[in-house]
Amino acid sequence: MHGCIFENGTESDMLLRSLSSELYKDGRRVSELVENALSAMLVTEDDKASGFIYVLRSLSEHPDVKAVPNLYKIGLARRSIQGRIQSAANEPTYLMAPVALVSTFQCYNVNLPKLENLLHRFFDHATAKIQVTDTQGNYHTPKEWFSVPIETIETAVRLLISGEIVNYSYDSVTGQVSLNTGRQ
Repeated sequence: MHGCIFENGTESDMLLRSLSSELYKDGRRVSELVENALSAMLVTEDDKASGFIYVLRSLSEHPDVKAVPNLYKIGLARRSIQGRIQSAANEPTYLMAPVALVSTFQCYNVNLPKLENLLHRFFDHATAKIQVTDTQGNYHTPKEWFSVPIETIETAVRLLISGEIVNYSYDSVTGQVSLNTGRQ
């Protein structure tokens, strides 16, 4: 044991306690490997591909767009994401500008619109309200754009996939996903 013995005779493994304390900060932890938990998450030939959840970053040079920090679009595609975004510069939903693909998550055996709706509701209070003008001069306020750090979006998607997202909420002050406290 690499511990410490106190004057009153009690012993403590301070290194282990310090490590444990650090591992539990911010709700993170390390646990024993559960063999069948991993196999339950693997895709098999019986699984049906539903499509993709994707995250885009705008490449717009418009000052109103550039002024929004951590601006990302969370969307869905049943097929090719590249095909979907190839004419982004001409579509209000993409802020009339080219976009860069940041993250993709292939989804299986799910109702993709419901999955996307859950993510949008999770980040609802961080929706970016940006108005763009299309080629005919009509104004649009595209949905699905959020002012949220990319790491936080990716964390939320992983929590959604695992089903744990119901225990979490998005804190727009810290820009992080946090465990709901006081839930029964």
